[in-house]
Amino acid sequence: MFFNFLFFLLGTRIGRLKVIFVLPKLLQVPGGHIPAPSVWPKEPLAYIEWYTRQSGVANGVHGMYQISKPKPDNYGRYPGEIIPLSNIRQSCMLFPVFKGHQEEVDWVPSNVLDKADKFLVNPWLNHYSYQTIW
Repeated sequence: MFFNFLFFLLGTRIGRLKVIFVLPKLLQVPGGHIPAPSVWPKEPLAYIEWYTRQSGVANGVHGMYQISKPKPDNYGRYPGEIIPLSNIRQSCMLFPVFKGHQEEVDWVPSNVLDKADKFLVNPWLNHYSYQTIW
């Protein structure tokens, strides 16, 4: 079982949470510290790498939506952004889609999110998932 995060409201997206952080209140500069700009967010933030948007229709056989990991850009970076941590609505369970290739032999829980390209989103993880994903 592999968990990721689901953002489920209008405009929902599934992404991989990479880091949670807070911007500093003071910045170190030569000779001391200065206050951070007042426009900086005060709440915790999260860096998310986005998966492709799920299709509007679940698979007719198993009832799960399929998502894909996007291809990295020319610098090896995946599409992502910094969002307020409070925008994360729930976690979701992802099952990797196996293609029967030899390279899948080395997939383990610690690397499958890096190695698999496609996933199924499990709507039966719990009652809340069923209500929001289905």
